Amino acid sequence: MKKFSSLSLFLFLWVGVHSQTCPSSGTTTVSTNPNTYYPGTQTTVNIGATSITLGAASSGTTGISIGDIVLIIQMQGAEINSTNTSSYGDGVAAGNGNGYLNNANHLAGNMEFAVAASNVPLAGGTLTLAAGTFKAYSNSNFGTFGQYRYQVIRVPVYFNATLSANITAPAWSGTTGGVVVMEAKGTFNFAGFTIDASGKGFRGGGGRQLGGGTGTNTDYLTLSTNNANGSKGEGTAGTPRYVNNAGTLLDNGAANEGYPGGSYGRGAPGNAGGGGNDGVPASNSENSGGAGGGNGGAGGRGGNAWNSGAVVGGEPGATFAQNSRARVVMGGGGGAGNTNDGTGGAASGFSSSGAAGGGIVILITKAVGTAGTINVNGANADNTVLNDGSGGGGAGGSVILLTESGAANVTVNAKGGTGGTNTGGGSPHGPGGGGGGVIYAEGTLNAASSVSGGAAGTTSGASNFGAAAGSTGVLVQNASPFGSIPNLNACLVLPTRLISFTYGAQGQGLLLQWKVTSELNVKEYILEKSFDGRIFNTAGTVVSQNSAAAVNTYGYTDNAVNNAVIFYRLKVVDMDGKFVYSDVIVYKASYASDDVFAIYPNPVVNNRATVIIPQHLVNKTVTVRVINAQGKLISTKQQSSYTNTLNIDFPAATARGIVMVQLAAGGEVLYKEKVILQ
Repeated sequence: MKKFSSLSLFLFLWVGVHSQTCPSSGTTTVSTNPNTYYPGTQTTVNIGATSITLGAASSGTTGISIGDIVLIIQMQGAEINSTNTSSYGDGVAAGNGNGYLNNANHLAGNMEFAVAASNVPLAGGTLTLAAGTFKAYSNSNFGTFGQYRYQVIRVPVYFNATLSANITAPAWSGTTGGVVVMEAKGTFNFAGFTIDASGKGFRGGGGRQLGGGTGTNTDYLTLSTNNANGSKGEGTAGTPRYVNNAGTLLDNGAANEGYPGGSYGRGAPGNAGGGGNDGVPASNSENSGGAGGGNGGAGGRGGNAWNSGAVVGGEPGATFAQNSRARVVMGGGGGAGNTNDGTGGAASGFSSSGAAGGGIVILITKAVGTAGTINVNGANADNTVLNDGSGGGGAGGSVILLTESGAANVTVNAKGGTGGTNTGGGSPHGPGGGGGGVIYAEGTLNAASSVSGGAAGTTSGASNFGAAAGSTGVLVQNASPFGSIPNLNACLVLPTRLISFTYGAQGQGLLLQWKVTSELNVKEYILEKSFDGRIFNTAGTVVSQNSAAAVNTYGYTDNAVNNAVIFYRLKVVDMDGKFVYSDVIVYKASYASDDVFAIYPNPVVNNRATVIIPQHLVNKTVTVRVINAQGKLISTKQQSSYTNTLNIDFPAATARGIVMVQLAAGGEVLYKEKVILQ
């Protein structure tokens, strides 16, 4: 007799009359960007919030209507160590002078889909949600830390969709833009066209001709009013005072320095590239290069200072280590090179600006039809500079492509932009470093897809003069759809509510049971099972009672329990043929009771595993920590939810071998297990 547990998932995704059902037929021709972008103006959106205050839409022509799907996404939100030392950024002593603090206030990249329960016109207003949010969001101006920004994007949902033109993301403005997100429940046809968010992400630092100031050439941060060094780029940790805003210099004002301690100098905040320091700040005459922004891979270091060759170019934009199929960010902007002569095609040193990173594209479809391309490349820095420092390239952006059929005819590029090249005026001046990118695809992509880092710029004699290329980004193909963006199937919400979905022993088989409430117009429940978590087949069908009872209970016995691990889900079908999938529950033969801690798969492949949380800890706040063989904490994840599973992603850079996974609650480590990373 196999050993069984009775696992329960309490699901509150399906709520009532304001929920949207999926389109069930038709093909829509898409010729322009169909998204509408609203800035989130509410200071704090707590977990479980059911309303959000929005500002006026910055782009788009269609307001939010009841039943529409929206994407809530935190664009910026990270704290940094702002000491003028090599601990700048991530707080690591004797570190690289870049990065961020991965603490409870690190919100950048958080996102989820939601269903609108109220109308919001283009002028903005209060958005009521059909269910509470899964995550927290924050909007605040520069102060103790850089600005926090989130936006709400109206998402079109089609049955079939066919492009008739290239679709381009609006450039990130500091509050909205930089993202394209679409969903087709049937087939999405590119028809040879491109979805493009290249250079639409975080902006580069703005180049300015400066005559000299104070400080040393090893400073990691200086004020924009100091008249020396180059501006840092824009990224997850904030927006500098001066940015390269689509080819023009934007001054955000003296009150918006943007980064604590100063927005100039070689320190690299978040995933932004650092600005080039001058070898002699008093005259700002020995120029160095800005660094590339980071994302899936780190940016490249900025080149050395003229004359002395001092290694004081911008520090590289850091890798966004928390990237996953549920959390991504835009590519970091490159840092500006510093300039005293103001050479180049643009006036007053602007040619030494850093370049913008790539934006984000999220495409969800059952199948890809005709071929096409998705580009989220970082922009290249300017190559017209003469004897001044050049800017850093923008990092590649991020793509999440979820499709059941594979995507071998889709080419996806998230390449880093190249660093700026200069002539040096006959002697080397620091050129900018390149940038890196992120792609998650549920299926195999065209072989030409790339997340390559951007090349470093060159200077006199075709030398890199200390500048480095950006690192290769993250490309994950055949990614599991589980653990993706919360409420991913939001449009599939039907007018019923699933209270619980459980299984338990029934002879030699499994009894699957589920309880529902608010049942209305439901035809049947189809129980589906899978042995790999990807391909599901029908196990059985149960006809709906379709009664007005407060709670209805259903069950189905699966006597074909012939695999060590089985994934189950419910397909709820209404009278019109529209349907919704529940979350997935997992049976594992070796579970002896509800109160177990387990990790699967073990060994881990593709850097992802699922932690089974003991039932007595469900509805409590738990923390999962991953510790390497040297005893160093390499990742941490916290969850307070109704589920007994938690997905963890192991950083791609983690050395293969054995790591320790700990489960803690109330400040105490309660469980631990060794895991093999392959």
